[in-house]
Formats: sequence, C-alpha cells, structure tokens
Amino acid sequence: MAVITPTTDVYLLKVPLEINDLNQLTFTNATAQYNYFNSLPKLEVHDFTYQRKDGVIRYGANFDSLISYNYVMYRNDEFSNKWFYAFITGLEWKSPNSTNISIKTDCWQTYQFDISFKPVLIDREHTNNDTIGANTLPEGLELGEFISNGVSNFFNANSYCVIAEVSQVQNYGDGQSMSYTVESSYTPDLTPKLNDMPRGTIPLILEYGETGAPKFNKLKQIYDKAGLSDSIINVYVLPNNYIAVGSSLNIAKLTINALNPSNGTVIDSVEHVGLPLPTGGTYLLNETTFTRPSTLAGYTPKNNKLFTYPYFYFNISNNSGTSLPYHYEDFSGAITFNVEGTFGVSGNIKAIPINYKNLGTSNAIDFSITGGKYPVASWTSDSYTNWLTQNAVNMNTQWTSTLISAGVDVVGGGATGGAGGAVVGTIAGAKEIITTAREQHLAKTRANFIPDQVRGNINAGDLIWAKYRTPFTYMPMCIKPEYARCIDEFFSQYGYKCNRVKTPNITGRRNWNYVKTVGCYIEGNIPQDDITEIKDMFDRGITLWHNPATFADYSQNNDII
Repeated sequence: MAVITPTTDVYLLKVPLEINDLNQLTFTNATAQYNYFNSLPKLEVHDFTYQRKDGVIRYGANFDSLISYNYVMYRNDEFSNKWFYAFITGLEWKSPNSTNISIKTDCWQTYQFDISFKPVLIDREHTNNDTIGANTLPEGLELGEFISNGVSNFFNANSYCVIAEVSQVQNYGDGQSMSYTVESSYTPDLTPKLNDMPRGTIPLILEYGETGAPKFNKLKQIYDKAGLSDSIINVYVLPNNYIAVGSSLNIAKLTINALNPSNGTVIDSVEHVGLPLPTGGTYLLNETTFTRPSTLAGYTPKNNKLFTYPYFYFNISNNSGTSLPYHYEDFSGAITFNVEGTFGVSGNIKAIPINYKNLGTSNAIDFSITGGKYPVASWTSDSYTNWLTQNAVNMNTQWTSTLISAGVDVVGGGATGGAGGAVVGTIAGAKEIITTAREQHLAKTRANFIPDQVRGNINAGDLIWAKYRTPFTYMPMCIKPEYARCIDEFFSQYGYKCNRVKTPNITGRRNWNYVKTVGCYIEGNIPQDDITEIKDMFDRGITLWHNPATFADYSQNNDII
C-alpha cells in the first residue's frame, strides 16, 4: 500500500479583509501578494494532506487558540505552486486538540491575476481624469441652499444721459418756427430712422448725468415757444456707455432755436444738444472678465467636480426678476461677458457670454440675459404758450381781414370808407372790430385755462433705478461649505457617476479605486462559480485598495497617479 506524503502548506492569518467583499486589496503581481500575506501574524503547518477548495480543515489545535484568526492561505505543493486564499467561515470544536475550520474561497485574491476585464457599463468609479469640466453628469445629491461665493460685480449705470425723442427734426431750418446750427463739420442725417429701421422720431441726446434734466426743461420751453410741444414724443434715460462707444454714434453738437413765426427772429435757444447719426447694429457698452473663485465659500475640495455646476456657478441677475446661472466649465478661456444694447426708448440691452458652450464670440444670444428697462420720464407742456404760438399767424391774419372789411387803410393808414380820413369807415365796421377783439380775447382766456398736459410715464418711480441704477448684477455662487464637505467626502469614497461602457478603472489612484458595474463581464480560466462571484462583487460595488498600509483609511491622499 502506497504511503501518501503530506505536502500541503496551511497558514492561518489575521487579515483586515471581510467576507462581504466591500473592500479588497490589489497587488502588482503574485509575489507581492504572497509577501504581504506571509508577513501577517499567522499559524503555519506544512504537513497537511491535500486541502480541498471550500472544504473543512481538520486543524490540530485547541479551539480557543484559533478564534482570533479569520483567514487561510494554503498550497497543495504536490499538484501546483499556486496559493489559494480563503475566509474562515466557522470553527467547530472536535476535541481538546482538534478543531474543524470551515473555509470559503476568496475568489478575488485567489484569481485576480488570472482574469481579464471586458468593456461594460460602469455605474460609478474614480475617474483618472479629474480636469475641471471633464465630469459633469448629475449625481442627484442634496445641495441645500446656494450662497454668494465672493464679491458681486455690477454693470455700473450710475452715469447716464437724457434722451428726448422728437418727431419734427426734419422741419428744422424751415424758416417757420425752429432752426438749428451744427457745432462741427458733421452734417446730421435727419432721416427718421435708427438702427437701420424706419422710425417716426429722432433721438436728441441731452447733457449727461444730473444736468440732463434742466437741459431737457430748456428744450421743452423751446418747443413750447415754437408751438411744437406735441413733437416731443418720449423722454427717457440711457447709460452714458451708449455715448462712450465713440464713433459708433458720431455725435454732433447742436443749438436749437425757437423762432418768432411772424418775422423769423430767434426768441430762445438751447445749446449742446447732441444728435446721433443713425447707424445699424448694436453697441458694445461694456466688456468684463471675471476670475473663477478657487474655493467654495472658503472650502477647498479634493474633487474637482465640485468646481462645476450645480455646486459652483456664476449667476447674473437683471434686478428685475430674472436671473441665469452660467457654468464656469463651459467657458473656453476667460469668463467674459459683453453688454450690448440698441439705441431706443428704455434701452434694450443684453449681457452675452463670450466663448461659451462652443459658440465662439458672437453666437451666444440664446444664452444671454436681457436687462431691465430704463425709466421713461414724465414731462409737462405749456398748453397756453403752445396754443398762442400755433395761432399767432391766424390771429394776425384775422385782424387784417377785419380791418379791411371795416374800411381801415392797413397799408398807408388812411381812410378808405369815407371823407375826413376817419379810422373806421362805418359803425358796422367798428362793431366788427370789437367783435373780433372780443372773440380773440375769449379764445386766449379759454386757452389760458387749459391745464398743462402731462406726458410720458406718469408713474415713473422705480426702486432699482432710484437706488442702484444698474441693470446687471454678476455674482459667483456655490453650495454651502457644509454641503460641499459632505459631497466631497462622498466623491472621495465612491468616485463619480460614469454611465459609460468601458473597461473599469481597477487602478489609477494612489490609494484606492471604487468601481460599480452593471452586468460585469470578465474572462479567465477559473471555475464558473468563482467568476460569477467576482462579477457580483463588482456589480454590488467594491473599493480596491492598493496599499495595505493605508487599507480603509479615507483620510489618505488619493490623487491620480
């Protein structure tokens, strides 16, 4: 009968691994793996008979001396040089010097060098590219309230000009009621159009800032005296940025005169009224570049996904109820906004991001925000002066006609209706003169009782304009540091959402990689049940630790290597 020589090595070990396989160790090769396990506290026996996989080890030792061990590594030398690794699942007392040890194979440690991973859907993992903007998939995490992440900036519109829209500019210089002189070599185009669109009015740019109001009052008086009060259609303000654009408006300085309609002499004038040359397109009012904050309200994250939306973004408000979030990561270069506007009542301005979402420098209109409207002013017109001016010529004509009918020589002063050179030819003529005088006096009296007309926006109060005078507020925003810290620690432990079909990142980080797959697929010349167990391990989600000395220590640096 042949004698079987015991040739199996069995080591009982104390290891940090747990049978649930939520955490595992990786090694560069089988030698490094053996060196680590062999260095752990252990009991070793070298004369066991053949050890079956997932079986029972009949160990010759007292039960109490074995209860601190949780792991086994064994090798059947007679058949191969391969080490098998297994968890101890139970201890059974057989006698004072014999204990049955139940084991279950640690499929990952036993076969990690015998399998290969195929591309599969990755639910989440630690990325090997943490460039800001490279990972933006939604995570579905609680974000809390958002707070300011630094100093707010403004498109400053504290400096402004007053605009008067008039409809009678084309009648300047007609010798009837108004005239103008130009204080430059530029000849204004008085065609009623603006921004290349037909327009029934022409805008007159008055003095800037607070002096614009009295300048408009003077202009209004000129129009009243010329009998053209109704020609003032609108009065509003716009930022001086419209004027500061320089040649795009080509401002000419004018002096506008009110003329005596009977003889054409100047009776009043207002100076320094600007008339813009009508041009097309929009005007660049402001260009501002902003710096991306380096923290989330003072908290510096380890994971760069927190430097992307929705955790970290740039907000613009038009201070009129509308705000838009802009994603820092979607700017290809500097964080730059242009404020552009068109010249018109209340202004029409937009803040437009530059080089945003791959749209270049001029195509991001769909991502722009429209500014609040600038106020339209109210004003009064002198109804009596306006009526008197408009009717002065007709009243003179009426008097001449009446005197002629009454027999008065309105040319030479002599009588035309009788002898003796009498002023009035007949009693009937005198009555006609008296009647005309009474009618004109009554007309003047009625006109004088007509109240001054209020025009424009009677309810012109606006809190934002009165207090801030700014159409845009730029404000960096982020989640609170408390939430940022919680999310950062979650990302550190479980990586980012991936949702890609690819080979899982088993390595790539300094200390650990987390991987969770959907339908993991691997190949290897190993038992099918063990392949299935490894697949299930990855589908549940597993953290692979690369350095036993830092096992399960999430305080360690885990940068990309």
